Amino acid sequence: MNARLCLLACAVAQSLSLSAHADESDIEKIIVTGDFKSESIQELSASASLFSEADIASREAKYLDELLNQAANVNFTAGASRGKFVQIRGIGLRSQFVDPVNPSVGVVIDGINYSGLGGAAMLFDVDQVEIYRGPQGTRFGADALAGMIHMESAEPTLEPSVKVKLGAGNYNAWDAGIAAGTGFGEKSSVRASFYQNKSDGYVDNQYLDSNSQNIDEQVARIKLHSQITEHWRTELVAHYMDIDNGYDAFTLDNSRISVADEPGKDTQESVAVGLSNIYSGFNFADVQFNLTGLDADLLYSYDEDWVCNDPEQPALCLEGLHPYAYSSTDSYQRDRQDYTAELQLSGKAGNWVSGLYYQSRDVDLLRQYTWNAGDFTSTYDSENIALYGQIETPISDKTRLVTGLRVERNEGQYSDSAAVVENVDDTMVGAKVALEYQVVPRTMIYTSISRGYKAGGINAEAIAKANDEGLSQDADFFLNHRTFDPEYLWNAEFGVKGSSADKRLNLRITAFYMYRDNIQLKAWKTEDQQFAGYFDNGNSGENYGLEIEGEYAVSKRLTLTGSVGALDSEIDGFVTAEGVDQSDRDQAQAPHYQYALNARFDITDALFVNLGVEGKDEYYFSNSHNSKSPSYNLVNASVGYQAEYWGVNFWVRNALDKDYYNRGFKFGNNPVNGYIAQTYVQYAEPRVAGVSFNYGF
Repeated sequence: MNARLCLLACAVAQSLSLSAHADESDIEKIIVTGDFKSESIQELSASASLFSEADIASREAKYLDELLNQAANVNFTAGASRGKFVQIRGIGLRSQFVDPVNPSVGVVIDGINYSGLGGAAMLFDVDQVEIYRGPQGTRFGADALAGMIHMESAEPTLEPSVKVKLGAGNYNAWDAGIAAGTGFGEKSSVRASFYQNKSDGYVDNQYLDSNSQNIDEQVARIKLHSQITEHWRTELVAHYMDIDNGYDAFTLDNSRISVADEPGKDTQESVAVGLSNIYSGFNFADVQFNLTGLDADLLYSYDEDWVCNDPEQPALCLEGLHPYAYSSTDSYQRDRQDYTAELQLSGKAGNWVSGLYYQSRDVDLLRQYTWNAGDFTSTYDSENIALYGQIETPISDKTRLVTGLRVERNEGQYSDSAAVVENVDDTMVGAKVALEYQVVPRTMIYTSISRGYKAGGINAEAIAKANDEGLSQDADFFLNHRTFDPEYLWNAEFGVKGSSADKRLNLRITAFYMYRDNIQLKAWKTEDQQFAGYFDNGNSGENYGLEIEGEYAVSKRLTLTGSVGALDSEIDGFVTAEGVDQSDRDQAQAPHYQYALNARFDITDALFVNLGVEGKDEYYFSNSHNSKSPSYNLVNASVGYQAEYWGVNFWVRNALDKDYYNRGFKFGNNPVNGYIAQTYVQYAEPRVAGVSFNYGF
């Protein structure tokens, strides 16, 4: 790790530790709940971001990707109707097609594991969003190689409560939500919510004269808590999500004007249930037993040629008008079923925890592709069993040692209609050792070493193409890459977290170094306008940098918040199937810097103005080609009035209507130029603006 970064962190710690007379009880604490125990974010020995319900509302974020630019060293890609694939510190998936994949960034909502189902991350009635950077191998296991996103919806209370939201904006957007809760009896409470979000989207399909990238999303949640006896508490949660979005994002001229005659869909209908039972009647420990189940039906489809086939409209269409044009569609329908069970014991003082975890995940795929002779089907059944533990040991009255270990066994069985049958079988170990030093009650320094892991997998699509005689010129390459091995991530951090004596400044700084051993990298082989995606293990990778986040009350009326992320990354020992040597190059989705700065000015006790700027450096779209997303800077603003029970907010994101991108490929898809390889991009959010009304008590 760069010694200058450590010296910077030490200097900040020294400055925050001055005026040590401040009382710890006076410090406002922001509590994170996604780790083994609830604690202040200022006392957590890890780099994390937290966004409250107020943060979500001020930005008018309806979905997770509309919030992520505010977090240091967090990026995302779409390749669908939403930014469903998240990268932390340059590590994370960018898409999914034929092959089963293992997530690098986990997503947990109300204790239910939605990893790999990013479309579920809608934000209505969510109390807070927590983003943990770095491997969470002890707490979350194989789904959290790069980090974890933890979301918690509003808790039920014994007192009656109501929340209503109505909104409207450009692109014929509107949304409406209602949530209500109450207690019944003396020890039970319930809360339920329903939310609907609609928009025409940001693509105009001129051929169909329709909005083919429309948004149509619904989510319903219910929570029931009951204190059954003095020592026995039960918590039930249920989710229903119905996402029916269009997908028509890419065009031959890289514009928002589509002429596709068969645009795709991006849908998810899912039901999930979670049940927790907590027993606190033992003298030595509390016992918690958690069960979850999730059933999701997913559809991802697209018009592969991006144009129409209509000789009567030659000004719009290419298919049938050019001798080398083609017409095809691709569709992926998945049925996924997850079940988990967890038995956890935790010390009464909150200083130790141990547990046993089981997860099964079964995914059935139906692919309907123009160039296939028939429907392609596959089944991937996997099981994970893990044993974990963590203990906090006081070294002195100011120093604490945290040690954790997780051993996880992953087994996967794959078979498909192309006669590919493969199994994976991995035993993986994650760990954490952290030393925390409380300089003064409001300032902590920590250093940690952690190890995360990600299971290996199967390159089924590449195997099938290699077995298809005469189709693949790289059969030997793919047959030698039938499977790929687990990746391990070593992460070293040095951080300082503190508050000034007058409580006007909260600051969190982390310097980190990450070593990716047996790095898993996604690449593509293109042949005759057909594509084969595959994963391969490079030798290693390095990711290192700095994260700064904080809040500063300039005056009673003016508050500044912000984040800055600096990141360097490198690939070592990776050559693609097409012979491209990517050694010494930056990893994909890893901008060298990104930032977000926001200012809130309270004109009166009720009237306020928010102004924010955010931006990112350029970065590579993929590890298999060298096309880049250019750097960009965005401006956001809002003006609101918040009375005791109601409020109204006028807002705009990307106020200057800057064009920027959230996905990019490089290949040949245009018959007019002879299918010369070029960069094609999916546009991110343009200028969006609207008004929202809220009522609640």
